[in-house]
Amino acid sequence: MAKSTGLGKTGTKVQNLKRLVLFSGLLLFVLSSCTSNKPVVKQSYYDLYLRDTIPYTLASHEEVSENLLIFLPPALDTVEFEKTDLYKEIFDAGYDILCIYQPPAEGQFFYSRKSMDFKGQHIQNTQNLISMLSKKKQIAKSRHTILMGIEQGAYMTPLLMANNGIDTAIFINASPFSMYLSMQRIASGKVEWTEKRQAYIDAKFGIDSLHVFKQKVEEVESLSSDLYSLGRFTNMYWLSYHANYMLDDYRQTPGYTFWVNFEDYPFFKQSDWEYLQLLDKTKAKGGGEYHLLQNYQSFSPENWEQLEEVILPFLIID
Repeated sequence: MAKSTGLGKTGTKVQNLKRLVLFSGLLLFVLSSCTSNKPVVKQSYYDLYLRDTIPYTLASHEEVSENLLIFLPPALDTVEFEKTDLYKEIFDAGYDILCIYQPPAEGQFFYSRKSMDFKGQHIQNTQNLISMLSKKKQIAKSRHTILMGIEQGAYMTPLLMANNGIDTAIFINASPFSMYLSMQRIASGKVEWTEKRQAYIDAKFGIDSLHVFKQKVEEVESLSSDLYSLGRFTNMYWLSYHANYMLDDYRQTPGYTFWVNFEDYPFFKQSDWEYLQLLDKTKAKGGGEYHLLQNYQSFSPENWEQLEEVILPFLIID
């Protein structure tokens, strides 16, 4: 009998352990079900003028949300916004998210793809995609749309705001002028050739000498548009964004603007930052908010955490 009782206790313990394992499994399932799912869909839009496809991703809720964030990526930095916690948090806050990318500049349609690098064409193709998705009711067209652009994407934002009646935008690592002007300042010595700037320009353009960088920057305006000077980008790319400073479009655009810059970003200039805040005061409508961050690392996970801290409260309040 004693042996029988001992086996019974062991059996009870085993049964309790099985129940615990089963309960833990059910709990994990329930918790995972409560975690929001981001159905990120990778697609491409064939543009007739470009004769090529524009890649984009779209994360939508079960019903198309009245809150929409459109993300325009940088040219020099490669980012995976969809993999960040900020992306997830924005989606969880009720926003559908559209990320618009550039066709890869390679393959059979190389030159037609490169036309995306011209500012006007880039903006037009982005506008065509937004209009197409809106017409198909895959995205909402409302004042709850927010544009968020990094570097090159930020320089496109004012015209897209005006074209789509959007009154809120987030600008990251941009100035009221142009990226090419920033390069000219470095080449001319108006901005110091620091070790960090040298490393950045070497990483982005394969140029590790100030002398060579100065020569390449000067060639942008002297060589024909189909030749190369700065890295893999055509000269017309830089000039098309430089011909009309962003401030020309920006000061005509009413609405609220949210500016974020990394103070140690190689193209950042304190006087531009101060001028920007004066420029906002001259606009007839709208207002601005400004955040300076530190420790720029080409949008490392740490950089995205910093951006989340300042951007997410703004979006949720909005």
